[in-house]
Amino acid sequence: MLGRDPWKQRGDLMRDVCFISDVAVLPRWIRVSQALDYVAGVHPRFNRAKAEGFLTKTTIRLGSKVKELSKGMVTQLHLALIMAIDARLLVLDEPTLGLDILYRKQFYDSLLNDYFDRSRTILVTTHQVEEVQHVLTDLMFINRGRIVFNCSMEEIESRYMEVMVRPDRMEAARALKPMYEREVFGRAVFLFDRADRQQLAALGDVRTPNVADLFVALVGNQAGTAQGAVV
Repeated sequence: MLGRDPWKQRGDLMRDVCFISDVAVLPRWIRVSQALDYVAGVHPRFNRAKAEGFLTKTTIRLGSKVKELSKGMVTQLHLALIMAIDARLLVLDEPTLGLDILYRKQFYDSLLNDYFDRSRTILVTTHQVEEVQHVLTDLMFINRGRIVFNCSMEEIESRYMEVMVRPDRMEAARALKPMYEREVFGRAVFLFDRADRQQLAALGDVRTPNVADLFVALVGNQAGTAQGAVV
């Protein structure tokens, strides 16, 4: 990872990697200011001013203890601590669990505007694919621990097409061998891979499928599936 052996060079590697799990765990007794003190003391690339800047966008007070914070506020604090570290690789596992829709949007805006640059990589694993689709550069699907799909978003936009087919064109659509078919409000929607756009336009409205629909089409409703979005 980043040219280093994680087993033999863990200390050096962790200077360039930040991670937040799907369950934000912080000591319940610690105050917010103490958490900032701790990370500032152990990580040479922590920017306290940046962390405090993230926290000013929340209702979290520096004197509050973690046990006094809601689940969403704990997540906000954890994210502020992580995003204030100047790391080359940021790994986020379900980063917005417990956050309301307003802060989820603010978080992804901050991720792109205040954190991301061309020298950094952000890897996000999530089941909330709709809220991250607009920030993705690359996409992976994981099924039972194995990567079953790996594609850039640019290729997805040029390769996959979804059509809401008119009732009188159903058989013509099936003749083009769609990879998936579903029903929405009584209308049939077909998903195609590398089909001719002009042919599809004659069947109905053509658009790029969203990530969730693509996942269902490629992986299916199998037990024990999971998905990962990689930025």
